[in-house]
Amino acid sequence: MMPIRFVLGLVLSLTFISEKSFSQTPRADSLLTVVNSSSDDSLKVRAYLDLGQEFLSSDISQAIHYLDDAILIALKIDYKKGLADAYNLQGRALANQGNFQDAIFINRQSLAEYQNLNDKAGEANILSNLGSIYYRMGNSSKALEYHFQSLKISQEIDNKLRIGTSYNNIGTVYQKSESTLDDALDSYKKALDVFEQIDYEAGISTVAMNIGEIYFLEFKYDSAIQYHQVALEICDGTIDAPFPLTQLGEIYGILGEFETANNYHRRALGISEKLDAKFDLTQSLIGFAKTQKRQGDSQQAIRTLERARVLALEIDAKNELKDAYEGLSELFALTGDYKTAYENEINAKSIKEEIAKSSTDEMIRQLQFEFELSQKEAEIELLQKDTELKNAAVSNQRIVIFAAFGGLFMFLFISISLFRNNLSKKKANRLLQAQKEEIHAQREKVELALDQLKSTQAQLIHSEKMASLGELTAGIAHEIKNPLNFVNNFSEVSYDMILEIQELRSKQDTENQPSETLKTENDKLEDELLRDIRINLEKVTHHGQRADAIVQGMLEHSKIRHGEKEPTDLNVLAKEYLNLTYQSFKAKNKDADIKLITDFDTSIPKIEIVRQDFGRVLLNIINNAFYVLNKKNGTQNEDKLPTLTLTTSFYTNPQGLKGAKISITDNGPGIPDKIKGKIFQPFFTTKPTGEGTGLGLSLSYDIVKANGGEIKVFSEVGKGTTFLIDVPAHEGANEA
Repeated sequence: MMPIRFVLGLVLSLTFISEKSFSQTPRADSLLTVVNSSSDDSLKVRAYLDLGQEFLSSDISQAIHYLDDAILIALKIDYKKGLADAYNLQGRALANQGNFQDAIFINRQSLAEYQNLNDKAGEANILSNLGSIYYRMGNSSKALEYHFQSLKISQEIDNKLRIGTSYNNIGTVYQKSESTLDDALDSYKKALDVFEQIDYEAGISTVAMNIGEIYFLEFKYDSAIQYHQVALEICDGTIDAPFPLTQLGEIYGILGEFETANNYHRRALGISEKLDAKFDLTQSLIGFAKTQKRQGDSQQAIRTLERARVLALEIDAKNELKDAYEGLSELFALTGDYKTAYENEINAKSIKEEIAKSSTDEMIRQLQFEFELSQKEAEIELLQKDTELKNAAVSNQRIVIFAAFGGLFMFLFISISLFRNNLSKKKANRLLQAQKEEIHAQREKVELALDQLKSTQAQLIHSEKMASLGELTAGIAHEIKNPLNFVNNFSEVSYDMILEIQELRSKQDTENQPSETLKTENDKLEDELLRDIRINLEKVTHHGQRADAIVQGMLEHSKIRHGEKEPTDLNVLAKEYLNLTYQSFKAKNKDADIKLITDFDTSIPKIEIVRQDFGRVLLNIINNAFYVLNKKNGTQNEDKLPTLTLTTSFYTNPQGLKGAKISITDNGPGIPDKIKGKIFQPFFTTKPTGEGTGLGLSLSYDIVKANGGEIKVFSEVGKGTTFLIDVPAHEGANEA
């Protein structure tokens, strides 16, 4: 997915546009002259604010220095508007530095000042700033909360420019998830309508690009072309142009119009190179390579992607580097260079793991940030209360002095005041104690969340590894399947031809009625050769079918599952697949006699799993159990009767986490310790040749892991085997 284009710069600057327009040329000297010569502190505050704005895009540290001066003077003279504006600009500067924690803290102070002033435009501006910061931190729900608050206020004051900007920002948050693309499209169209009403070309261009990308992702190419062309009419030749040009090139490449596609790609590359926009150039090269691959020019596509890879490494663009490695892996595989293809696949997998780890680390940092922010706010409240207590103490001292001169009447007044002050102190102490307890509870929640996130990180890395290996395995299996089908088909045809020859020779012998003694040595040799060839072809066919079963198992093992998790009754699922497997087994083994025992825990809530995949797990394990138990049939002793026991249970561990367990036990021969550690490995099987592929338990292991659970085996030789499946219950599951 290409990056979403924003109008966030507009959002972050609306407050000051309403007051004055800042020149693009440096004005620092003249502003410093105002600071040094003016005796009006409020003018100094405005000058420092202008200096902060002046250096915001060129020297953030210098900008923050001037804004600190503005804040100090504004606090000194109690200049509320100047203080709110200074906090606003300082929050922007800190966000541009990547210091999101302090940026949010300062923005909240600015928000409080604007609210005290009843400045709706400033309030909407800060809410939008906060939404943008949380979006950059990856907290989409918090970002939406602030953007919708900003939109509401903007609509109340009927500020069209800000309304359109809010809708666009809401769309960017929705577009981050595939499940909310329709919501993103709706928000973008509302933004486009508002910008068209006020004829705001920059906004029209940006939103048109975003809408074009949505239609591109939904394969609605005619609509995507229409909106990207609208954007190009406004932004062609600028830094924004490579994005729609590259997507237009990809679309026409998909449609098979390669001359038009290549023209768009070359325009995108030309603009990126002219403006030295390395990030846009990297994305344009990746898009161009996709079209070259569709055109069948693999070698040229490889050269294009190699150039993109070098640029991505230079600018540390991890997503683009991953795309380049994956594209190179596919292209080298197409050219038959599997070694280089594998090396690029490994590099892509390594980048994916880095991205997954950084994403999880960012979530952890965000939780820590929220906790630290709450602590900082609590400290400020404590300081405020301490100041109030000190002020109360000073007031009491004054009262004591006056009371010395005022006599008994003032003494009574002091007593009443001291009593009220004591009550105030007790109340403040109770509030402080409650806040300490709340902070302690929040710390415990954060620590628990950190543990859960670390576990999630391990699952993400495992999933990425298995997905990368699965893709490579699927590619190899597909390559093997074609020659294997050739071998199987031609061995069957050859076998039929041998049978026809033998039947023809037998018929001729019957018609001519030669005696066995009259057959020449050559005739006998030919009969023996034909018989041997037929036997050999039977073996080729048999083993070819075995190989085909293994390839099918590999494809099933590597298949990427798109099934969605859904609340599932584990008891119903387990009973359904036990009955299904037993009926299938009895159909093939009519004389087999296996005793079934079930014990289902009715308190288990519905668990979030991929139902079909989890059913496959139960099917594989129960089938294996029936296979080993079938060897015990014929025993008359009831205690020794082959038995399979299936139980379910619900639990809550000491940490408060809930889950469900499924236990499948047989009283078969058991699994020796020396092979117990291998049973979940792909292609490992203890069944005789031709009776198993060794992929069933490996596939089951991956499915359980993908559903966030664990699968374990316990076995004792001569006594039996137990497979234990443990899956977590989702947050807030209702017990039955």
